[in-house]
Amino acid sequence: MGKGKNGTGLNYKQTFLIGFGFMGCMLMWSVYNSYVPVIFRAKLTELTGGGAKLPAFLSVALFVNAIMTIDNIFGVIFQPFFGKKSDRTHSKWGKRMPYIIICLPICAAFFCLIPVAATVKATALSIVLMMTVIIFFNFTMSVWRSPVVSLMPDFTPSHLQSDANAVINIMGGIGQMIGFVVGTIATTLVGLLGFTAIHDALKAKTNTLGQILAVNADGTPVVNYLNGFDATNPAFKEHIDNFIASGRDKLFYDGTSFSSAGTDSQLVAQKVVDMSKGAPQYVNYTPIFVVAAAISVLCLVILVLFYKKNKENDLSKDVYMDEGGEGKTKKIKIKDLPISKEERTSLITMLAALFLINNATEAIVPNFTNFALDTLNVKPIYSTLMMAVFAVSLAAFGIPAGAMGRKLGRKKTIIIGLSVIVIMFAIYLAVSQLINNRMFTWIVLWIALVVGGAAVGCININTLPLVLAIGGRDYVGTFTGYYYTATFSAAITGPILCGALIGLFHEDYNYMFLFCAIFFAIGLAVITRVKHGESKPEDEEWIKEAVEAADD
Repeated sequence: MGKGKNGTGLNYKQTFLIGFGFMGCMLMWSVYNSYVPVIFRAKLTELTGGGAKLPAFLSVALFVNAIMTIDNIFGVIFQPFFGKKSDRTHSKWGKRMPYIIICLPICAAFFCLIPVAATVKATALSIVLMMTVIIFFNFTMSVWRSPVVSLMPDFTPSHLQSDANAVINIMGGIGQMIGFVVGTIATTLVGLLGFTAIHDALKAKTNTLGQILAVNADGTPVVNYLNGFDATNPAFKEHIDNFIASGRDKLFYDGTSFSSAGTDSQLVAQKVVDMSKGAPQYVNYTPIFVVAAAISVLCLVILVLFYKKNKENDLSKDVYMDEGGEGKTKKIKIKDLPISKEERTSLITMLAALFLINNATEAIVPNFTNFALDTLNVKPIYSTLMMAVFAVSLAAFGIPAGAMGRKLGRKKTIIIGLSVIVIMFAIYLAVSQLINNRMFTWIVLWIALVVGGAAVGCININTLPLVLAIGGRDYVGTFTGYYYTATFSAAITGPILCGALIGLFHEDYNYMFLFCAIFFAIGLAVITRVKHGESKPEDEEWIKEAVEAADD
C-alpha cells in the first residue's frame, strides 16, 4: 500500500485512479460556471424586458452573479458538515464511498435538468424550475465533494500526501479542461447522430440586452430598450408573435410590413439584433450538460471498481472520529493569539488583501462567457476554450511561482503577480475602448489570458504559505481557517459587486475588467503593508505539508 516500484514511494496508479472522483467533480463545475450564467441571463432578460422592469438599483447582471454565488454559500454551510459526517461513517464501502456512490449520480441528473428547464417556454416558470434544479444540484454536490477529496488521504501515508496531492490536482485540472472543451465534444457527437447540438430551440423576443433595433423618422436605425412594453396588451402580443412566427428580418403587424417610422403603438422594428452582429436565439445546451454528466458518471464507475478491488488498503477504515471530538480545532480570536502586535497587524492586513484579491478573481468566472458573447461575439462553446488557455497558463506556472516565492520572497512574488495582472487589464481596457481595431484587441486579449494566468499563479501559490508563516507551526489549523474565511467571503461578494457594476453601466461586460483591475490594484496597495510572513528555510517542510493538507 502506498508504495511504488522501489517499495517506498507513492503508488501513482492507485492515486491516479482515486483522482477520477475529483476529476468528475471539476468537470461539472467547469461546465456549470461557463454556461449557467449565459442561460440565466437570456431568461432574466426576457422576463424583465432587458432590465427595464427592474428598479434602478437592480439589474439582470446583478441577479445572474448573485445566482452564481449559491455554490459558494452551500460550500461554506454544507461541505464541512458532510466532510465531518463522512469521518464518522462506517459501511462495507468505507467512510467516503457511500456519499459518492449515492449522491454523484443524483447530482449528475440535476445537472442535466438545468438546460432542460431553460427550454420551458413560460419564462417565469422556466426560471423557477431552473432555480429549483440548481439548488438541488448544489446541495447534492456539497454532500459528496468533501468525501471525494478525502479519499486520497485515506489511501496515502502522510509522508507521501504531498506528491499524491499533485496527482489529484492534475486529475482535477484534466476534468476542468474537459469541461472547457465539452461544448465542442457534444456538438460533434450530436452532429454525428444527425441532430443539432446548438440550435434556436426558442426564438428570443429581444436580444440579450432586451433591445430592439428601431428606425427613427429620418430612417436612421437606433437601439432602444423595450420600456413600456406591455406583454398583456393583445396588440403588442400579436405584434411580437407575428415577428417570431415570420422568422424574417421584417416586422409584421396585422399583416402589414413595417420597415420605417410609425407611431409608438406600432412598435416599429426592423429586426431583433444581437449587438448588431446577427439574430439572437435561445440555445439549447442540453447535449453539453448530458455529455459532461455522462463523463462524470463514468469517472464514478472507474472509482467504484478501484475501491472494490483496493478497499483493504483504506488506512482510515479502522479509525473512528468521535463526535465529541478529538481533533476539533479550538477557535481562537485574532486578538487572543499569542503573537506580537506587529504580527497581528500583518495578519489582519494580509486577510484584507486576500479578500480584495479574491473579489477580483471570483468575478471573472461567472462573467467571462457573457463578456465574450457580447463584446467579442463568441459563443460559449468557443469562449470556454479561451478560459482553458488561462487555466493551462495558471497550472503550468504553479511550480515556477513556488520557486519564485522561495527565492525572491512570497510577498515580492505576490506583488509581481498583482502588478502584472493590473497592467494587463489596464492595457486591454485601453485598447478595447480607445483603439477601434478588432484584430489588435484580440491579440491583446490572448496575451492577457496567457500572462494573466501566470500572474494569478504567482498570487495563488504564495498567499496561503505567507499566512501560515505568520502564525507558525503551532497554529496551522487556526490560520488556515482565517485564510478560507477571507477567500470564501470574497467568493460570495465578488460576483455580486461585479454584477452590480456591470448593471450600473447598462450591462456592459467590459466593466468586469475595470472591476477586477480596481480590486487587484487596491489589494496590491494593501499587501505592501504586510511586514511578516517570510519563512525560514527550516520552516519550508511543515508549511508545504500544511498547504497540502489544506488543499485536501
